[in-house]
Amino acid sequence: MGWFTGPGGLLTGLGRAALGRRPKVSPTAAAMVGAAGRVVTPIPRGGYGEVVFCVSGRPLKYAARARTPLDSGARVRVSSALSPSAIEVAHLGPAADGCP
Repeated sequence: MGWFTGPGGLLTGLGRAALGRRPKVSPTAAAMVGAAGRVVTPIPRGGYGEVVFCVSGRPLKYAARARTPLDSGARVRVSSALSPSAIEVAHLGPAADGCP
């Protein structure tokens, strides 16, 4: 049984491996203020849509609202955080780069 739980045992090794891995944590909506993204689900007047951002090379989506309706593909910038997972955005115009 010592091979299983002892100082160099299986459970000890697995515990160390688990502690060394940190889950990838997405930035909060407040941390995204000023970031540029692209609308992926249209934002209707008075409602919510979705905006995607490129964060550390991976896509990240937030629920979003805007003062004016925005269609899919519109480039936007985050103007404020509404909750930990929702943002308010403003239209930026055509994209100059490929991300998002």
